[in-house]
Amino acid sequence: MVVVAAVIKVVDGKGKEFESEFRKLALKVRKDPGVITYVLHRHVENPNQYFVYEKYEDDKAFEYHGLTPHIQKFFENIAPIMGGPPELNLYQEVF
Repeated sequence: MVVVAAVIKVVDGKGKEFESEFRKLALKVRKDPGVITYVLHRHVENPNQYFVYEKYEDDKAFEYHGLTPHIQKFFENIAPIMGGPPELNLYQEVF
């Protein structure tokens, strides 16, 4: 299993726009092969910071995710509202 912990920051006041774009993306990603979970969380104290928890069956599924047209379109759409590059951390499930 591959687990991704991603932190995405958006420009002040653009949270609803980001959430709308992510909702459209998540509906597609959750149908991709090898995706186990794909969930967005908003920071309690900083509404401009989001945490994405992603879980894939294997490296192949994670690599496929990064190449899909819908993930590429998502990042194209949110580029103007991002508050910096996303922070990605990869993990392997232990038990």
